[in-house]
Amino acid sequence: MLSHALRVVAATSLVAAAAAGLGTLVVVLFPPRFSWFDRIACAWVGGLGLLGVILFVIGQVSFSISCLVFVTIAAVLPGLAGVLSWRRRSLFIGVSRPRVPAIPAAVIVFVLLLTAVGGLAEITGDWGNDAISYHLQGPKVWLREGIVRPLPDSSHTAFPAVGEILFGSEMALGGREAPGFSAVFTLTLFYLIVGSLALRSGLESSGAFWAVALVASMPAAYSGMHSGFVDGIYACFLLAAARVGLDAESTLDYAGFGLFCGLAMGAKYTGLMALPLLVFCTFFRRVSSDPGTSGDAARKGALSIVVACLVASPFYLRNWLQLGSPIYPPPLILSDYLAVKYLPHEAIQHFHEYIHQRGMGLGRGFFAYLLLPFNLTYHTSNFHGAGGIGLAPLAFGPFGLLTIRGNSFRKALAGLALLLGTAWFLTQQESRFLTPVYVIAAIFSVLGWKYAVQAAPRRTKMLAHAIITCSILYGIYMISLSQKDSVHSVFSSSFARQQAEERIPARESFEYLNREQGVRKVLILGRAVPPYYCDKEYLKPFGYYGEQVFPDLPLAADVLKHVHELGVSHILDVDTADSKFQVPDGFPGLVLVFEGRDQRVYRVE
Repeated sequence: MLSHALRVVAATSLVAAAAAGLGTLVVVLFPPRFSWFDRIACAWVGGLGLLGVILFVIGQVSFSISCLVFVTIAAVLPGLAGVLSWRRRSLFIGVSRPRVPAIPAAVIVFVLLLTAVGGLAEITGDWGNDAISYHLQGPKVWLREGIVRPLPDSSHTAFPAVGEILFGSEMALGGREAPGFSAVFTLTLFYLIVGSLALRSGLESSGAFWAVALVASMPAAYSGMHSGFVDGIYACFLLAAARVGLDAESTLDYAGFGLFCGLAMGAKYTGLMALPLLVFCTFFRRVSSDPGTSGDAARKGALSIVVACLVASPFYLRNWLQLGSPIYPPPLILSDYLAVKYLPHEAIQHFHEYIHQRGMGLGRGFFAYLLLPFNLTYHTSNFHGAGGIGLAPLAFGPFGLLTIRGNSFRKALAGLALLLGTAWFLTQQESRFLTPVYVIAAIFSVLGWKYAVQAAPRRTKMLAHAIITCSILYGIYMISLSQKDSVHSVFSSSFARQQAEERIPARESFEYLNREQGVRKVLILGRAVPPYYCDKEYLKPFGYYGEQVFPDLPLAADVLKHVHELGVSHILDVDTADSKFQVPDGFPGLVLVFEGRDQRVYRVE
């Protein structure tokens, strides 16, 4: 147990060191007014994104463990040189030590410790868990095959993959649990960026700690930060883009802004939608501060778009060249004009219908839009959120907006939240997709809290403190509840076994296939069976979203007729709500070697 935990911690530490090393290369792209804290926060985030892009590009040729180790260790070297340079220049001499308020610091530390312990447990689940269906499934197969390729049976593995590539490197170095534990590192970067934005918004160090604590205790934000999800990584890139872009003046500043926009586009498709919104807000901020710079701001904004597209281009070019569309599955408007692999037109249409239905939330009418702050606070389950955002944003956010007068940075930040929230409302209303807006809401909550209690009577101040307390206690309770089983699994092997039995589909069959020496390649017939639990090479002809690996073999019966030509040694057949048993009784050339509840394994003779 201890040796395993040390390996996981070492893997995350090495990736963190590599990100810090590469981060020293992007410091020159930050505005001169950045403090040492701003530079460390943004550089570390930028370094992590660069590491993901570099490993992805190299992974198109080789994604072996030795290659990953070499690149990761090489990335640490610039950081060592930077540390020596900082020591020679005495970078931190004269920097005042910030005052650390006890309560918000305790909240932050508690969430980090809870995540660290829970992250040592194995991530389990069925196809409804995105981590199992593609965030971790892709990296596991890439490591086994030694090359990064979209999985034909899982179209989601063709999504932008900065986060997944990093998960792959962590799995190679620390084992299957390493991506879960790495959430501690992701949260640390996330909190640093939140603190940087809070300080730039005018909060003192104590206020910045409170803003971070409010975000740390938001279950809706936390849900995308752990257990193999990439929403936290994406939020770091987007918030870093806002931090750099809203202070950008020189050409290098705008290049740095474009870098982070490109990393956001390389982490999630939503980065494509965020790019024009970020560019518009940086333009507005620059022009409102200095009306005579509109032409210069427009030219440099165009430069940032070019840089962003160049940074994200490996992910989209790969899809275009290998799958037939830079965005895969392609938008409906393009599906009639693009010939894509593995996805029939009907499957693309059904996928977008599913996304539209899942993203409805509480509707898209104007009245629903006006009620969005209320509904996000009190009706979070409608937005697929694991808990809400607390009372503070709704209670103090409006007061925080009163402080934007005469402050162009706050105006631009509030405008960015409005634009991102509106785009989210009109597309897919998934709660964790709104994490950057929750961060801005928390910052304005603290600004509003300070504004409201400045000259307020004692009872009003007590009410304000009670609201903050309720928000944090509610969030801590919900976050603890979400990690309860994971923490229990770490300290109880019997409970971990029970969790695996309950959460892993066809668990007995996978255990049989993984331990049998004669198993070379497995044919998985059930479309809803996640191949993540198969440690052997596998072939899955039918994907969950209608993917067809063999267009000429549209039915399971057709695939079974060619089972010998496919080179499989065993077949996994399951009986689920999505599909019944596919192998007919007495099918020639197949021998039933294992049978469990709603699952069968056949050996191909």
